[in-house]
Amino acid sequence: MLVQMYLSYYGIPKILGFMQSHYQWNADVSNIPAIVFVYISFSLNTGAYLSETIRSAIQAVDKGQLEAAYSVGMSRFQGMVRIVFPQALTIALPNFGNSFISLLKDTSLAFIIAVVDIMGQAKIVGARSLRFFEVYIDSAIIYWLICLVVGKGVSVMEKRANKYEGGMAA
Repeated sequence: MLVQMYLSYYGIPKILGFMQSHYQWNADVSNIPAIVFVYISFSLNTGAYLSETIRSAIQAVDKGQLEAAYSVGMSRFQGMVRIVFPQALTIALPNFGNSFISLLKDTSLAFIIAVVDIMGQAKIVGARSLRFFEVYIDSAIIYWLICLVVGKGVSVMEKRANKYEGGMAA
């Protein structure tokens, strides 16, 4: 993740500067905020993991489900949208929650390229007040509360998505 962040932070402006000089673009690449590069690197990294999550969730749905859709006259697209994707979503939902929590924790890496997050702000406040222990405890509680809320939210969504598991309402 750090390598991707450094590559996007230092590499993309170089590539855009090269394109600007060769193709006479009038874009100012020096004023791109650092948060844009954080978004790019997080999007690429998380997108790769989530695409694998979605792929494995689709493969986990029984092939007979799609064959049953064909037998009632549905096209492949209709079978995927109406039958396979809803089941794959219930399979992938816990991984989506884990990915979100992991992404939240990875935001502390953004401080490397001067983007202030919860931990970055904790370092700044701790340096001003010289009360690092208390500040880090507070930031740990904030992280814990956010993770608790996300975990409960994913749990509720998972229960609602699995309401008809086994063919009848649970």
